[in-house]
Amino acid sequence: MAVKWFEPPALRRRTPRPAPAAEGDGPTTAPRPWWPLSATLVLALLCLALAAWDSRMPGPRGPDAPAGTFSAARATAHVRAIAQEPRPHGSAAQSRARDHLVRTLTGLGIDTRVHTGAAAAHMPDLSPTGADSRYASLRLDNIVARIPGTDSTRPVALVTHYDSVEAGPGANDAGVPVSVLLETARALRSGPPPRNDVLFILTDAEESGLLGAQALVNSPDVLPRDAVVLNFEARGSKGPSLMFETGPDAAWLVDALADHAPDPRTSSLLDAAYGYLPNLTDFTVFKRAGHQGLNLAYLDGYTHYHGPDDSPENVDPATVQHQGDQALALARGLGAADLAHTPRGDSVYFQVAGRLLSYPAAVALPTALAVTGLALALFLRLRARATVTVKGTARGLAVVLGQVLLACGAAFALAPLTASGHAEFSHYGDIPGHGPAVTGFLLLALALGTALALLTRRWAGRRDQVTGAIVLWLLLACATAAFLPGASHVFTWPALGLVAAALLTSRAGAATADRILAAVLGVLPLGLLVLPLVLLLPTALGLGLVAGPVVFVVLMSALLPAVLPPAPRPRLLPLVPATAAAVSAALLAATALFPVRDDHPGRADLLYFLDADRRRAHWLSGSPPDASSERFLPQGAEPASVADLWPGWQVPVRRGPAAVRPLAAPKLTTTLVGDDGADGRRVRVTAASRRGARELVFLVTGAAVRGYTLTGVPGHHRDTPAGNPPWELWVRQVPDRGLRLELELAPGPGPVTVRVIDRTTGPPADPGDTPRSEPRPPALGVASFSEATMVMTARTLG
Repeated sequence: MAVKWFEPPALRRRTPRPAPAAEGDGPTTAPRPWWPLSATLVLALLCLALAAWDSRMPGPRGPDAPAGTFSAARATAHVRAIAQEPRPHGSAAQSRARDHLVRTLTGLGIDTRVHTGAAAAHMPDLSPTGADSRYASLRLDNIVARIPGTDSTRPVALVTHYDSVEAGPGANDAGVPVSVLLETARALRSGPPPRNDVLFILTDAEESGLLGAQALVNSPDVLPRDAVVLNFEARGSKGPSLMFETGPDAAWLVDALADHAPDPRTSSLLDAAYGYLPNLTDFTVFKRAGHQGLNLAYLDGYTHYHGPDDSPENVDPATVQHQGDQALALARGLGAADLAHTPRGDSVYFQVAGRLLSYPAAVALPTALAVTGLALALFLRLRARATVTVKGTARGLAVVLGQVLLACGAAFALAPLTASGHAEFSHYGDIPGHGPAVTGFLLLALALGTALALLTRRWAGRRDQVTGAIVLWLLLACATAAFLPGASHVFTWPALGLVAAALLTSRAGAATADRILAAVLGVLPLGLLVLPLVLLLPTALGLGLVAGPVVFVVLMSALLPAVLPPAPRPRLLPLVPATAAAVSAALLAATALFPVRDDHPGRADLLYFLDADRRRAHWLSGSPPDASSERFLPQGAEPASVADLWPGWQVPVRRGPAAVRPLAAPKLTTTLVGDDGADGRRVRVTAASRRGARELVFLVTGAAVRGYTLTGVPGHHRDTPAGNPPWELWVRQVPDRGLRLELELAPGPGPVTVRVIDRTTGPPADPGDTPRSEPRPPALGVASFSEATMVMTARTLG
């Protein structure tokens, strides 16, 4: 063996290190063929076709379907029966709906009871004023039906709510889930009895603060604490039913969904992202109480939600069938299972080619770190060969980050402008028929990303940009695995595919078979995991948050230089972003200039507000001008604060003067029942509406509220330090005699002010300048308030 270090320095032969190519393309000078790009496009189209195939909806079954199967036709008959008019909590329409539901369940031979109770909850995310709100109701009617099991190991509860918002009849939210549970109960009852108890629970006052669910978790004799909860919801009017949220230790339930549901649609990314969205359902209460379970809802057709056009005519039978098939399959599967000892732990789960795959969430971070370690080893190898450099990779990463920021910024800025001709955007953050606009934004992302890549190609070459993009995928994989494991699969497995593709093509003179395999490994994880998200996210997030799918388009398009052949004429390269930008501009301009119109009424939220003490009245509206509100507000009125009328109100509204109506102010008395000096004071407030209102709102300013009790119902609260927004409590189902509220106030200087507002739906009693429209705006309201001031003094303890 020759030992070269014995040679004199002058005689040593040195092999010069090759310098990296100026454009980051490596030392190879052979022209790059067209087939990698062609293969990439073919694989992407195949993945797109597969995603479209997997998104098919089931055909709805008719009324003559076999008794043991779910029939959308039989179910939608119940929607028509209960959703002809709004049925908000406490209304006569809700009482009629409750009677129909009890009759139906009892007629199936199921033991059905109405559980009556009261509850309070702290739900600031539901506040219509943007304040730190609490909610309470003094009468809640939850419907509980039970099919007894033959040898129950643990009860299974199928849950939805049967009230609606005031603004619409609630055919989808939640008329469809109610009908799904009724038809599921009928189908389950037609077969042999389940092993486990199966409960069908229809909650009250979900739209009024999730109060019916709170009453249930307060009553373990009605809903056992170990019950598995399957909650069904709607946040739209069509589309597949997605399982978008899980309770604690839900890995086994995800497996049960995969085993039993005929066509599950889900991803742990939905669960991870849902926690950051301002949406709540009854499942929120059950989850906080420790119940295991799943939450399912359909999301498409969002602009037909919480409004007058959420009617039976806008119910999609295919959607009813899909949610019903899932409900029945889960009821049978879990109803027959041994649930006495279920395993602990959560999982990362996602769908690939129609199959639901999962693995323990605990391995998400080790997997992401292992992929990153493999990528680092490959990087060091390529750096030793002078194929990549740290400086060039950093430049490529900077380019990709610039592409993401530029495209997302454009999406956030242009979305409101694009939707300016659509009144729905102000309510929903979305518009009807948003497909062309979303396509325009995705093309805009492609145009901006490729334009920036071309402009910076002399500073960061082709290989630098691709390497920088892979580094960003790896960083996102590690970050999500550490802090948001449910979303980690979206980045970890594509990153692994990209690293494997780079490894296969890193050798000089790589074989054609290796390059073909590299194309498959690089494209398929992106096509199977990321491309379906680009199709789903616009439905879930709406046009207002179109930056979500834009991010993924940019992250994928940043990898295109890896497969693009050198252009025969570099001057033609700008045609790519120019063409994408032109098509994008045409689609966005068409959306803005030619908005889709329909015949359905829009949401109106005109409010008549009377300060009965000062005898001042106002019209308030949070909507853009429409036929219901433009006559009563000053022309060109801009959104403004109403904190002078309602302390703590954060949502800007348009306001204008109104004639004072002869409305009786609420009756209000305050009594100091305890003064503990430095420990605070206890105040009793009694209030009643003199005009028959069943809803009162209490506002307390000037002192923190440490706790409260409402006619014997203990309140859920957080301490409100002085100086923060006022303490706010909405109470429904107030009896004619009124109610008693006891407050524990923290010590503090200055006066404490208590305001009481009573509220009814409909126009003021005196027609006067009341809006006259056909049909009358469902959300039209009237409110008056009275205030009382208590003067307190500080006490110094020696």
